[in-house]
Formats: sequence, structure tokens, C-alpha cells
Amino acid sequence: MSHGPFIKARMHGGGEIVFHSEPLASGGEKVVFKSQEGKHVVGFFFGQLDDRPERLRRLEKIIGSYNPTTGGAQAEHWLKHFCWPVGVVDGTQNKLPAEWLRRNNLHAPVLGVVAPVYRANFFFRDRTGELREKKGKWFTGVKARKLLPDSEKGDFLRYLQVCSVMASAVRRLHYAGLAHADLSHNNVLIDPKGGDACVIDIDSLVVPGLAPPTVLGTPGYIAPEVVAGKKLPSIETDQHALAVLLYETLLQRHPLHGPKIHTTRSAEEDDLLMMGARALYIEHPTDFSNHPKTPPAISVRRLGPYLEKLFLKTFAEGLHQPARRATATEWEKALSKTFDLLHPSPAGGEWFVLDRNLPMICPHSGQRLTQPVPYVDFYRETSTGAYSDENHSLTLWNGLHLYKWHTLANVSPHDAERTSQGYFTFHNRRWYLVNQSGADMWLPDAQRFVPHGAAEPITQGLKVLFSLEEGRRLGIFNFMKP
Repeated sequence: MSHGPFIKARMHGGGEIVFHSEPLASGGEKVVFKSQEGKHVVGFFFGQLDDRPERLRRLEKIIGSYNPTTGGAQAEHWLKHFCWPVGVVDGTQNKLPAEWLRRNNLHAPVLGVVAPVYRANFFFRDRTGELREKKGKWFTGVKARKLLPDSEKGDFLRYLQVCSVMASAVRRLHYAGLAHADLSHNNVLIDPKGGDACVIDIDSLVVPGLAPPTVLGTPGYIAPEVVAGKKLPSIETDQHALAVLLYETLLQRHPLHGPKIHTTRSAEEDDLLMMGARALYIEHPTDFSNHPKTPPAISVRRLGPYLEKLFLKTFAEGLHQPARRATATEWEKALSKTFDLLHPSPAGGEWFVLDRNLPMICPHSGQRLTQPVPYVDFYRETSTGAYSDENHSLTLWNGLHLYKWHTLANVSPHDAERTSQGYFTFHNRRWYLVNQSGADMWLPDAQRFVPHGAAEPITQGLKVLFSLEEGRRLGIFNFMKP
């Protein structure tokens, strides 16, 4: 029932919400109202809903058995990185004011989704002073970025952190068998200043065996097979959209928007072919027909071997073969390993990916490193006691710390404590590893220990067993030369 500027409604399954009668925002599918207490919003679907029972069942499942934000050890973590619905307003249980419904293009019985308001770090004031949501499009569009205050733009390290959160959140959805169906920079909030992200518009999730997708996605992020009308949104189409999000976030360009013209009949038909049946990666390794006429300032290769490989897998091998696309789990692991290749820019204030096969030049500043840079390759102990190459390296810089996810192969950075196991320092023109693990490290060639608190000079070919615990890693040091 109506109470002047507020409307009170019962929620499906119990409880009630009081919300402002004037809308807060309006989108393609819903009109949104803020709650009186200011901690929630209610989004009501526009128009007559032919699939209303299906939507209601879907929402019940999303809020109930598929909800990662209630219960479980990581519920608090996922609560931060999803804007997960907490309730439903069912018009069959509420008589809402007819004039209010008409004014907002709503039809009885309405269906509304109650969700938390976005966290404060996902808002900013643009250069005109207007308060804006930090949707990803602000940070990847050349024109939109010009409206961003410099303090909001973040550095490359923070964008990697943003990508890691996005990949982790999508991995969690896919682990439960859910597909988002509309992953895009409209439906992911990002905070490059703090390296944070939050996936929103959860109410359209594709719940297995329950209801078909209600949306096909957002142009630019829809997988080619959906654009071509051959498939509906699924986990595989999410994998395409996630890769587009990551590519745009890290490189500020779209992976398929190149100069190639597919038809001159109409711009619309050309666009459909470019994103659908004839989609072609702009950095394809063998087909150069869609490569930009002017090579990009920062190529995908500069993101390092782990990310370059997955972009190739998704946009070259898997673009028209969905089963071959990189999974969210693969992205999460590749991003984690890429953090270990970061090096501070010689100009300061930025980071860049550096390994033995990349130029020793910061692509952001153009400045070159003039001194050798050490790195360590990780080897994992096998069941036979031998050590196998993990294809995982750590690029060193002065003050870099070692953590348990470096010293032990069976520990993930996502659930390990951040207690330093050692650090690297450059002193009197020599590099040193300082053991802070609280235990001995072992030098197999020298047959001696490096005790806690000791500093070991780093020389080419030095081998260090960083731990004597199960899952221990062997590191072999080397140097990149300018």
C-alpha cells in the first residue's frame, strides 16, 4: 500500500520492504527504486511478463539453493563481489497503486527483485561533478575515460586485480552450473583505484534445467554463435564475454573490432557478420586481414605468455568452436601467474609484465631497464622425488616478497595467509634472498641450509629449495640482460 512518497510491499517468502515511490534509475528491463533505509533497491520488470512463473522460480532458486553469499566459508567474500538478490516482490501478494504502476510502465501483477545497493567504492564523480556508477565502460572507452578524474584511473597492477576478481566471480558461477548470460561492462562494476570488481544483474542467470535465458546479452559481448542465431546463452558464451571483458580492461580496445569489411550492403549487416559468423580476432597469429592498420601501442604479447596464450585459445581457436574457449578457472590461474611477472616501471607510478621473452622496456612510459633483472623458475617435486618444470616464473624487483603460494606448490594465493616467507633486495650492486620463513631453506648444489634471517647472494643458476614441507618448490635463478 502507498504511504505518500513511499510504498510498502511484502516480499515473497516473508518480510517487507518500504521504498521510494519515485524511481532511482531505469534500464532496458527494469525500473529501480531505492529502499527507505537506503541499503537496498527494488528493480521491477517492465511490461507484461509472459514467462512470469518461470522468472519467479528462477529467482527463488537464485536467492536460495544457488546463492554463494549465504553460508559457507567464503560467503563474506562473494557478498562483496556479487550484487546478489536478497528478495522478490510478487505482485500477486501485493496490491500496488494503479497510478504508480501506470506512471512507471509497470503491469499488474508486478515482479520485483530486491538487491543490496552498490558499495561506496563503486561510485565516482565525473569531471562535471555528476555521481556515476563505476561500470566498466567508463574505463575502456577512449571518450569516456576523458571524463574520469585521474585519481580514478588506476595503474596496470590494479587492472590485473580487477580482472582477477572478475574471473574468480565468473568461475564461482560456472562451478555451480550457472551462466550469467549477459556479462558485459554494463553488468560488471570495477574500481581500478582499489583493484576491485562486482558482478551485477544476477537475476538473469541461466539456472540449469529450470528456465531458458531471458536475454541474449549485450552487443559486443555476445558470442558469435548467439549473434548468428545458432545458440542461446550458456557457460560457453559466458567464456567468450569474460575474455572480451578481460581484453578490453587490460588493453582498452575490443578484440574483434578491426578494419575488415565483410559486406557493403549495410552497416548493420556488416556489424552482424563482424561479431557473428565471420568474427575475426584483431591479433590473429596467421590471418592478418583484421589487424589494425596502425599496430596498437601495447600488443597482447606484452601481457605475458600466460594471458596471450588464453586470448589466442579463446579468440583464435575458440571463437567459432565454443568448446575450445578458455574457462574462467584457466583465466584465474593465468592472471595469478601474471602477477608474478610484474615489474615496476623505471619511471615510477606504473607496472608492466616482464619475462625473458619480452623487451626490457615499460610500454607505458617507453623507458628501458638498464641493469640485469633476476628471475626464478619454479619446479615442483613429483612422486618420484624428481622436480618438474611448472612453467611458472617470478620476476624479481627490489623489495619483492615471497609468500607461501610461491614456496609451496599446493597453496593457492586465494586462500593463503599473507605472511612473508622471504624477500629480495639489491644491496651494494648484488641481489640477495633473505629467508623470513621461520624455517631453513636448502641449497641442493652447495649442500647447506639458509637459516631464518640469513641473506643468500643470488647468482646465475642458484638452486634453492624454499621449503622442506610437503608441496615444496625448487627455484632456479637466472638473469635477463638489457
